[in-house]
Amino acid sequence: MQELRLEQQDMPSNHGDLDEEISTSRRNLRYRRRSGSGSAEYEVVGQRVAVIGGGVAGLAAAARLAAQGYRVDLLEAASEPGGKMRDYQADGFRFDGGPSLFTLPEVMEQLFADCGKKMSDYVTYDRLELVTRYFYPDGTQVNAWSSPERLASELELKIGEPTAQVLAFLKRAAYMYRITASVFIERSLHDWRNLLRLSTFLRLFAIPRLGIFTSMYHFQKRWLRHERSLQLFGRFATYNGSDPYRAPGTLSMIAHIEQERGAFYPHGGMVALRNALHQLAIDLGVHIRVNTRADRFWIHEKRLKGLLLGEEREVYPIVVCANDILQVQRQQMPRKYSLKRFLSQELSTSAVVFHWAVRGSFPQLDLHNVFFSAHYRREFQHLQRGEIDFDPTWYVYISSKKNPADAPSGFENWFVMANVPAQRDLPWEALVERLREEALDRLSKALGIDLKSLVNEQRVITPLEMEKVTGAVGGALYGPASNSRWSAFLRQANRDQRIKGLFYCGGTVHPGGGIPLCLHSAAITADLVARAHPHPKARKKHKR
Repeated sequence: MQELRLEQQDMPSNHGDLDEEISTSRRNLRYRRRSGSGSAEYEVVGQRVAVIGGGVAGLAAAARLAAQGYRVDLLEAASEPGGKMRDYQADGFRFDGGPSLFTLPEVMEQLFADCGKKMSDYVTYDRLELVTRYFYPDGTQVNAWSSPERLASELELKIGEPTAQVLAFLKRAAYMYRITASVFIERSLHDWRNLLRLSTFLRLFAIPRLGIFTSMYHFQKRWLRHERSLQLFGRFATYNGSDPYRAPGTLSMIAHIEQERGAFYPHGGMVALRNALHQLAIDLGVHIRVNTRADRFWIHEKRLKGLLLGEEREVYPIVVCANDILQVQRQQMPRKYSLKRFLSQELSTSAVVFHWAVRGSFPQLDLHNVFFSAHYRREFQHLQRGEIDFDPTWYVYISSKKNPADAPSGFENWFVMANVPAQRDLPWEALVERLREEALDRLSKALGIDLKSLVNEQRVITPLEMEKVTGAVGGALYGPASNSRWSAFLRQANRDQRIKGLFYCGGTVHPGGGIPLCLHSAAITADLVARAHPHPKARKKHKR
């Protein structure tokens, strides 16, 4: 191993301020003090990039960088990678613990292709004909088919919403996605070179048609006449923890993604996507270090030097942080560099989740089911005030409908969720008891069964546990809320504008939350790293 000797004053001490200087002449190298050496002798360990956090974005970013020749360490605080995408198994039941909806699989296909692999060698999936079954308090049931024409016909038949109006709305949603995807989703919003593109300039003329300056609810009212239709399409705001009565109308494009581009289910459950990304990273040579917490960034004069891992310092001149950005700013960033706007920003919603082992088979339910509140606007008013509405909308996800191995014969595995505020200081034990009774009562009435006698509860997940397991501040599912027209522009950029060598990806930074956006975030960030710190063996052209 190559040796390197430096003067004592040029190297970090084991104690003292994090902002000490080290020699920058070898800033692509990582150093380790020789054990037993009283002098300032350090070994060169090799050229490396650190990726902090092994969620979807962290795994994807690590894989992309490794495929370009970088030597990547992925540091994961938990005992296994996956972030929110994990599962829980007990008594013959398996429950997905995080994301339950898979859309835009071509984004993940592109990740594997860019890394020289085939996604089908790692995971396969099926398109869902029926995306979601919706239940309204008056007993109306609506099947949200993945065909726009079938969905429009269903809404006219069940609700009375004119087919032409639904199709016109979905046409506008598709237009919004085409206009915004290449600018706001697939590229960095904070790189002036992207803003100077002719295609970006031409899209500026479409801004008045994108719903930026009105709420999602009022934007959709231009086409939809019935409150139940507005409830159905407004629900897509919750996909990034937002409020349809305050979030910008631009989020209406999600209707196009889910109802036209389609929803999918991976064979083996949602965790199969995590497993595929994990194996891809391993196959590309990523060094995954579990149970390894990066406590703080080590910065000197606005240049990243490395990380503090417990009592040890490791030199990483390039770090991609895929942790919750609020946690980063409040805990990992030295105070002098933290951004105050993140310390007081409104949080997205969190959730209470029940994992129920339910005896019986329920053909009236599908994979994804939503039981709407009778007072939808009031539900979000409570959330905005940091309170819980005890007539919430319930989401019931039953993976055993598609993957029978997830439950023993004669049983189903129900993932039952309601959105709640991202708050630490609420009396969660008492609130969970009341929410459980409300869920059992309302679902029993909607389905015409005595659910309480059929349920054996396996697990309860509260915002407190979400924060403990994933590091999400307050258990917020998507970090900062997206209830402002400026939310997309206020998200943390993928490259730190103040600290050289520090980059970000994940659901709480640009472009946002959800599996496809996390994968886009990883691609944007990997390209920014390659552009700022080109690797001599890099084989990709930088497009982001």
